[in-house]
Amino acid sequence: MRKFAVMTFRQADGLSRADAGLVGRLMNILKGGRFNKTLQPIGTVSFKEDGQQVGYILQLPDFMINWDEFSSGRRRRRLLKYLRLLEKLDIEVICIPYCCDDLPEEAMKALSEGFVVDSAYRMRILALMDSIKHLLRILKERVVGMEVGIWGADGWGGRLLAKGLAPSINQMVLGGTDEKELYGLADEILQETGLACPVTTDAAQCLKGKQLVVIADECDLGLVSGAAIVVYAGAMDLKHMRALKSHGGPLWILSGWATLPDGVVADVELLPWETLGVLQALSLREGEMDGVGHALNTVKMRGFILPEGAMTYDTFRIRYLRKRD
Repeated sequence: MRKFAVMTFRQADGLSRADAGLVGRLMNILKGGRFNKTLQPIGTVSFKEDGQQVGYILQLPDFMINWDEFSSGRRRRRLLKYLRLLEKLDIEVICIPYCCDDLPEEAMKALSEGFVVDSAYRMRILALMDSIKHLLRILKERVVGMEVGIWGADGWGGRLLAKGLAPSINQMVLGGTDEKELYGLADEILQETGLACPVTTDAAQCLKGKQLVVIADECDLGLVSGAAIVVYAGAMDLKHMRALKSHGGPLWILSGWATLPDGVVADVELLPWETLGVLQALSLREGEMDGVGHALNTVKMRGFILPEGAMTYDTFRIRYLRKRD
């Protein structure tokens, strides 16, 4: 059975605290901070029942982060060395669950020629939807009066989140660039829930003044400065992450914080994003691994992933609800 690899950012001390912020950690690496240059696996992922290894957690190599600091010859040699490691580990699927678009095109092309490469976007959005449904249950009657805007509702992620939110709220605007798709979604929501959703191709009309916002496509993030909660389902590259950090105020939710399936175990503590990568890799290889389809049904959400790190549901209750009760 061929295996998967989840590529990750970790500093030389092997930092893996659940609340360690991805953006700050990556920024430190880019500024020349300590970086683990080893090409050996950080950890392994196995089936609990028989101990069979199915995947690895690998450090994303320094030359792929600081690409322009190396000569073309050094980059080529390091890339070939890394490809040989992946072949030696019998890797078939590679998941890079964040900032995949920031990696050098030459390196990504080389990886894609020999392996299935995935950003774990679909798993991230599925986990996000699960966690947002739980958030709505926590907020209870507060949700009823919230005005909601969904920008990018004409795409897969925005559409999924809009349909997941619709049964719990009374006011929702659907926004995007494809009017036909938006009106089709509005008709579906009306038939399924009875909620009539206005449609717009103007991001300001969709987002400004809303308390709960979903962003699944590019827009001016300044439009959501007054929102209480922003569910961010857009790109996970550094440009967008810097922009999120510069727009303080709302609670920015990037994903659900998932657990591994009951039948799967890692021999190291996984960062929240690494868990999403493992789940995506398992789903990509589900047809080859007996029992994984059932195991994926046992995934639970511990809370949310924010730009600054992970937050449990209990922490959210204490931080955002206690003063209002």
